[in-house]
Amino acid sequence: MKRHIVFGSVVVAIILMWGASWYFIPKLYDAQSLEAGTFGDMFGAVNALFSGLAFAGLIYTITVQRQELSLQREAIRMQTEELKLQRLETARSADQFESQSKLLNLQIVMTIVNDLIKSKNKRLGNIKLRINGIDEIGVRAITVLVKRNMSLNRPILEDDPVLHSYCRSFIYILQFINDSDLELDQKKVVSKLVDMDTGDSEIYILFTAFANDQHLFDLLNKYDFLDRYNNIKMNLLANTYEPSN
Repeated sequence: MKRHIVFGSVVVAIILMWGASWYFIPKLYDAQSLEAGTFGDMFGAVNALFSGLAFAGLIYTITVQRQELSLQREAIRMQTEELKLQRLETARSADQFESQSKLLNLQIVMTIVNDLIKSKNKRLGNIKLRINGIDEIGVRAITVLVKRNMSLNRPILEDDPVLHSYCRSFIYILQFINDSDLELDQKKVVSKLVDMDTGDSEIYILFTAFANDQHLFDLLNKYDFLDRYNNIKMNLLANTYEPSN
């Protein structure tokens, strides 16, 4: 709106000046003193009118272009801000998706591990041992076995057919957790499920039966089972160890 007012003002001023020239020039010179050529030159004011209008148009064009450039810069700035917001939103959405994927993956792994723990416990429940003339079953069987072997200073061997299947199922659970796509802290959270469902007698059997298996030892150490075993050994040396079920 402002540019139209300026342009109109310039045009009106030029027209007024052109019209005034027709009035004032004859006043400055009397008709007799004007030669024909000189009088004819008075009509050069028409050229001045068009030149003035052309100059006004040029000013108007420059003004319009300047305003358009200003609008274009503002539009570019707004587009840049919008792109920044879109990038931030995209990054935020990607982070949320990644977090949701990790959480879903954790839930899936925990569900599978819980099923594997049930399978391990089923194998544990199927263990039957005859110790001192008494048939022992399940957790009670390995608890009595540990007590007996400790008193006799007899090692528990990996290839004991009664314990082999159970021990291998435990190893499979740890290996599954270790091979999953979870972060290390998440793996340790899942391994706590196994830890809470594993008695001291089981830990003692695993470490003694697989003493020469470096891979299993590393797995047990990685997921903090070694601390429990060391505690068992300390109590054993103090003769205060009573394996839990």
